[in-house]
Amino acid sequence: MKFLKLFFVLILFVSGETFADDNKNLSSNNDGVKFSSDNIEVDEKNKIVTASGNVIIINDSRKITADKVTYDQKSDQAIAVGNVVLKEKDGSIYETDKSVLTNEFKSVIAIPLFGKLADKSSVSAKKFNKNDLGESFFREGVYTACECDLKKDETPIWRLESKQIKHDPKTKTVYLKHPVMKIFSLPVYYLPYLSFPDWTIKRRSGFLTPVYGYSKQNRFHIKIPYYFSPENDPTWDMTFTSHQNGKTGHADQLNIRKEYEKTSLETNIYKGNLDTNKSNGDNVFGFNLKASSNLKNNWTMNIGAKYADQETFMRRYGFDVDTTYKSYVELEKYNENSISFIEVYNIQNLDEKSSNNEPVLAPSVSHHIFNSNEKYNYDIKFNAHSIYNDESYDMKRWSGLGKINKKFSYDNLLLEADANIGLDLYSIQGRPSTDSNDNRYIDRISSGFSISASDKYILMNGSTNFLVEPKIQFSSVFSSDRTDEVPNRDSAEFRLDQANLFLNNQFQGRDNIQENNRLNLGITSLVMTENLGDINFFIGQSQKVSGTQKNITMANEDRQSHIINSIDWNPSEMYKFSWFSLYNHHNFKSDISDFNFNGSFNGWSYSANHKSVDGDFISNNIDREELNLGLSKNFSNWKTSYSRTYDLNNDKEELISETLGLEYTGSGYMFGNCLTILFQYKSTGGVVDRDLVPEDSIYLTFNFRNLGEYNWQPKEINKALNKNLRY
Repeated sequence: MKFLKLFFVLILFVSGETFADDNKNLSSNNDGVKFSSDNIEVDEKNKIVTASGNVIIINDSRKITADKVTYDQKSDQAIAVGNVVLKEKDGSIYETDKSVLTNEFKSVIAIPLFGKLADKSSVSAKKFNKNDLGESFFREGVYTACECDLKKDETPIWRLESKQIKHDPKTKTVYLKHPVMKIFSLPVYYLPYLSFPDWTIKRRSGFLTPVYGYSKQNRFHIKIPYYFSPENDPTWDMTFTSHQNGKTGHADQLNIRKEYEKTSLETNIYKGNLDTNKSNGDNVFGFNLKASSNLKNNWTMNIGAKYADQETFMRRYGFDVDTTYKSYVELEKYNENSISFIEVYNIQNLDEKSSNNEPVLAPSVSHHIFNSNEKYNYDIKFNAHSIYNDESYDMKRWSGLGKINKKFSYDNLLLEADANIGLDLYSIQGRPSTDSNDNRYIDRISSGFSISASDKYILMNGSTNFLVEPKIQFSSVFSSDRTDEVPNRDSAEFRLDQANLFLNNQFQGRDNIQENNRLNLGITSLVMTENLGDINFFIGQSQKVSGTQKNITMANEDRQSHIINSIDWNPSEMYKFSWFSLYNHHNFKSDISDFNFNGSFNGWSYSANHKSVDGDFISNNIDREELNLGLSKNFSNWKTSYSRTYDLNNDKEELISETLGLEYTGSGYMFGNCLTILFQYKSTGGVVDRDLVPEDSIYLTFNFRNLGEYNWQPKEINKALNKNLRY
């Protein structure tokens, strides 16, 4: 027995955390080593111990079970045979026919080996070595993150086959030599060297999942992103993406993100050689930047910047869909009873024909004070700004507005009174040639008041609740007539709706203020039923009593405005309706209409949206009518979607765009819990745009579990594969 105790002391003592004792029949020595077997034979002359029958040996590093274990003290070598299972401290489980353990059980050799790692991924090898540093080496290895049993020759969805695989627990990296990727048993690519972080790493520098695509415009194209994150500085990272288009050129994108204590920053830089509407093989450059910061005294700052030297490539290749670029600095402060805002911006218009409309605002300063008590509510606003090249207008404006509001009840009526007074000063420093007015300095004092009355009628009858609230308002504005002298830059595209129907000055902003008196009427109703769902309905109209209505794109000279109508009806999740329209009060023709119908049923979701607008309501005077149809189906872990958009203007039916997509929505992976393939088809054959050419394209994205990022560094990987080989 003295020799047997010495045997345990020599080969089973390792410091560290001990495995939980889930085997009550194990015997233990003084060093915390646990051992159990059906039979033990001791050869004291040759110093060999043989344990057989349900052998279980546990030390601080691993648990070993086998049919038979033979230990030779002279060579410090233990041989385990027959159903050998090694359960590592990190949760990995290895199975083998034969295992050789040396160096006080710290080093392991297994031939062959089948393993299930802690994250449920699998590995197999013709020969396995694990040294006393915890480094694992797999000769002729196969790795997959798919749930399968390699021991039973089950074929995974994807696998990596490699001449040699190494897992280094110190660097938490998996290294591969001459790896071949196979998907559905078909070889996809070969690399001389490859590495990727193990399952314990949340972020690591390396290549991310590429995106493959094909289109008529670009032919075969691929996006290859490389992610960089410094090990010792978690406050920043960056992604470099190479966009390779088979026919139309290439572009590189650099995305950088940085976090400070109170500031965050992100920027994208684009540079390449691409076909544009200007020329083929055009050298292009662009960038965008966003930053936000929390300053002292409750101030926050937001910064944005965009630039493109040849703007069409940004939209054409999907880098940025905006038609104008706005670069700005914003400062804002929110207090309990005030809001302060400072803004400076520059707008780059991507329409080369509108270079006279690239306004620069430098600066705009506003301060808004508001408060209320038991008797009154009041608002005070101050604003000053300078703007240049706003459709060839250069001007400065200083404005001040004070408002007071009082609400009180009379019988069942809610009465509301508003009064305001404002002062505007203008310095017009430049006008377009089409504006013959030469008045440079303009002042205007305006005031207004409104009185309104409303009442609520409620009817409850079993399963039906009905509420109707009519409201009538008289509104009056007093102002000197400056409509021919002040450029209207903030309400030219005026459209009356229920949001501004009851405002004292219905025109947005401060440029378009005219003397007029109006009578406004609106009725809001709400019906709530168990069978028909909820129905919200509004109808309203504005009646001009006296005054003018000038300086807007749609100048309705009649006293009556359009009839405003909106309906929202939600019978159930299966059916939902909404409709907004402006009806001409003469012939009840809908000059603006926006109808939406959507719902879901048994995992299917659908939508239909029809929009139309009369050309008199927009500045280019072109009628528009468009129909968009969408259909999607939710399955257990993914959904398919399909949409079509039609141009219905002038009684035609032209397909503008068509999209078919496959989107994964589960928390795991689409195939075998290890692979997701995203598919998207786009067609924009009906688009008329100098920046967007007609296009058909297909995009495929492959996402492999545990291979979201990978490295190709031959020297470093080869060095890691060949150092510290103690077996």
